[in-house]
Amino acid sequence: MRNEPTPMITIANFPNDLETEILARVPAKSLSQLKTTCKRWYTLFKDPKFVEKNKKMSSKSARETMLLNNHEVYSIAGDLHNSSSRVIESSPLDFTGKLSKDLKLYAMYHCDGLMLCVANGSVAVWNPCTGQRKIIKPRTRYHRTDTFALGYDSRRSYKILRCGYNRNAEKKIAVECEMYDLGSASWRVLDSWTLDYGMYCSGVSLRGDTYFVAGDKEMGFFLMKFDFTAERFVRLPLPFQSFDPEDTAVLSVVRDEKLSVCHQNIHTWSDVMRIWVTNKVEEEGKELTWRKDFVLSVDFAKFKLPCLSNVSSFLLDEEKKVAVCCEIFDEEMKGEDRTKIYIVGEDMYKQVYKDETVNASLLSCPLVLTYVPSLVCIH
Repeated sequence: MRNEPTPMITIANFPNDLETEILARVPAKSLSQLKTTCKRWYTLFKDPKFVEKNKKMSSKSARETMLLNNHEVYSIAGDLHNSSSRVIESSPLDFTGKLSKDLKLYAMYHCDGLMLCVANGSVAVWNPCTGQRKIIKPRTRYHRTDTFALGYDSRRSYKILRCGYNRNAEKKIAVECEMYDLGSASWRVLDSWTLDYGMYCSGVSLRGDTYFVAGDKEMGFFLMKFDFTAERFVRLPLPFQSFDPEDTAVLSVVRDEKLSVCHQNIHTWSDVMRIWVTNKVEEEGKELTWRKDFVLSVDFAKFKLPCLSNVSSFLLDEEKKVAVCCEIFDEEMKGEDRTKIYIVGEDMYKQVYKDETVNASLLSCPLVLTYVPSLVCIH
């Protein structure tokens, strides 16, 4: 008796629920290339519930790294949050391509796989995974001194915050805030007030809200959070106190779960850098608490570097207690600023990248970040 051939099982034979479970585990970058396979998949990959499920189920293996440097955006192989030890033991950073194409950026803000790109006189939202890009036209006009943030509210509606600065009748600096809703493609004015503090670093997004380091003469440095659901600013404490406006304080996000801050007392020519990290923020709306049992303290003097280090962005590997730091340096003090990236711990320092090109603008600081590619649709 002849054996009958076993029927071939194809993806079309799978129940829809099983098919969705399988696809949710596939990295978003791969799914983006499959969206035209069939109408069902094209519709599924645009479903916000599937997009969120895919981000949670594939995020551990899908994280990528990019660098904004000299107005260009470059992809770097691997996840520098995970691969710092690999980079230490092997070769310098592996740059895998230029992502920015015709975008000449001086600032970039990340939220949930989306990038808010700020160029000279223009703003765009860009999804590097899907290639989608949307130019955001201003309500009136943009200014070079504007502060921007990208976030989302409790309904997962993506929004852009713009803070513009000008001098009022009393010749004091006033700030006007306005909000752009990506869903309705419209601007609206939020509020206006006299500014009594300064912003000391670009904002970073965590769980939909954006955090800045700010400060004034009375309180010194503090953490400023913009809540995209309540649409208001909230002052929060930092794990250190400083009243010197020349100090450097930079924020970073650890695996989309925690906030980290790097502090340097540059004004006193101190070679010491300290990094703190918060406890895990489980959900939107929860306040931050700083870990009392963790601080990465680095004395750069022991490495005998040719010039003072001044970190502009960083990534913290909390488990290994090392940081990937990015900064502008002028080794020969000739006014020729260049970008370098290095990995540093309490007892180790290794440079992994040095740009040979002089930075085109002092207004554009280099930024290194990791992100999880996402299928989030830009309306």
